[in-house]
Amino acid sequence: MISSKINHFFIEVATDYSGNVKEIVAGKFVKKEFVINTSIFTVCPFLEGTLEALPIKEPFLIEGMLIISSDKEYNVDIELFKDNDFVSVLIHNRTNVYKFVDQLNQSRNDLFFLKREIDEKNKELKRLREIADKANESKSRFLAMMSHEVRNPLNVILNYTDLIKKENLSEKVINYVKYLTISGKNLKVIVDDILDLSRVEAGKLELANEPISLQNIIEQLRNNYNASHTNKEIELFFNTSKDIPEFVFGDDVRIYQVLTNLINNSIKFTPKGFVKTEISVIKKEKNKVEILFKISDSGRGMTKVQASKIFEEYQQNKLSDSRIHKGAGLGLSIVKRLVTAMQGNVSVESKVNEGTTFLVEIPFLIDTQNTFRKKEKIEKLEGNFIKGKKILVADDNFLNLKIVEHILKKEEANYLFTRDGVEALLAMKKENFDLVLLDINMPNLSGEELIKQKKTFDNNNSRTPFVAMTANNTKEDIESYFSIGFDAVIPKPFTPKQFIDKLNNILSKSVKS
Repeated sequence: MISSKINHFFIEVATDYSGNVKEIVAGKFVKKEFVINTSIFTVCPFLEGTLEALPIKEPFLIEGMLIISSDKEYNVDIELFKDNDFVSVLIHNRTNVYKFVDQLNQSRNDLFFLKREIDEKNKELKRLREIADKANESKSRFLAMMSHEVRNPLNVILNYTDLIKKENLSEKVINYVKYLTISGKNLKVIVDDILDLSRVEAGKLELANEPISLQNIIEQLRNNYNASHTNKEIELFFNTSKDIPEFVFGDDVRIYQVLTNLINNSIKFTPKGFVKTEISVIKKEKNKVEILFKISDSGRGMTKVQASKIFEEYQQNKLSDSRIHKGAGLGLSIVKRLVTAMQGNVSVESKVNEGTTFLVEIPFLIDTQNTFRKKEKIEKLEGNFIKGKKILVADDNFLNLKIVEHILKKEEANYLFTRDGVEALLAMKKENFDLVLLDINMPNLSGEELIKQKKTFDNNNSRTPFVAMTANNTKEDIESYFSIGFDAVIPKPFTPKQFIDKLNNILSKSVKS
């Protein structure tokens, strides 16, 4: 028994060889169009001439034909079978099938054009990406050049200012020197911020993952601000929770940078009152801990709109802020990016005329092996290893040489100055040195070109430690200097203490070896 639903999708009729309908065998599809003893060609004109030509007892299939019933078109497939006395005509209603096929074909066509459009878009994106990469490379080259050109004179300004401060000065000149120092340090901050932002944007900022002490970072902040903070109207507080792990793994330089930027920002916008730095534990597990750094102040505060934009680049909440507070508006943007890079989060809460609170949440792994203490013991130095040492210095900048001369003279070193790499090379051929300091960019023979000849030195200078003095202080630059033979790098601008510590560290290793 055939289902009634199926009956409506087909009809089978029997005709004679001339196409006259003799019997409706089965089915109900457009049944009213087939009348006994009438011609099937009325409904199926495409069968005319076909029935007589059919071979006997061989099935024949015709696909994709069209018939009309009650002004409605139907797509049909027809199976024909010719017997000795009649022709069996089986008509299948394929209207829905063909409709789906048409839709499928249309979709396939749409997919083809969509694919072609995507391919074209991908080619365009590739082209734009190449343009952006070239632009980033050009920007990086420009920033590297700018860094070098700015840091060299900046090194001179800051160090000569430091030297002037040690002279007997009148109160008026002391104030002038103080303002000069502040401006020089502000310029250094701006240069560092621009370069840091560039590294983050280029994806070249790599964070250290070393054992560090958060208590030491806070203690260092306290000592530095106690020494440098002169505004008696603002009181500074530094508090550390007792349950902070003794040592964790992280990047102490970047954490110090984040906290310094936030503290400096609070000091800038607090004419009177307090700036408080607190560290506490949010959540602690066996091997990891989540730390909250909270910097709050009693300053002028912000509106919700201002607070929502505070971490954007070049953002200053008032037009005059950049002039009054001396900044490019990059510090907090860099804080946001650094904290994000450390898998942390930074947010701000503020009320106008009440104050602002910055909340920095950073996860750390706990140093359970006390590797920090082992590292601290190894790095701790005692004594002056510079005194009496024979040091060669090559730098084409006369002002830089005078700064280095002042430091080495104070440390009682024996030193020889040369103005380029050629003079330094000639000096090393004549005598041996305990340490060689080379500026990277020098005329005639650069520091890089000279260090590559180190293995060809006949005397003991082949084993002498070489130190690069350079304003090119990106991670890539420093790694490249180590790779070509330098034992250490002193980035410009440097302070006398940084310079002395670096030389003591290098010379202490020479003594031990």
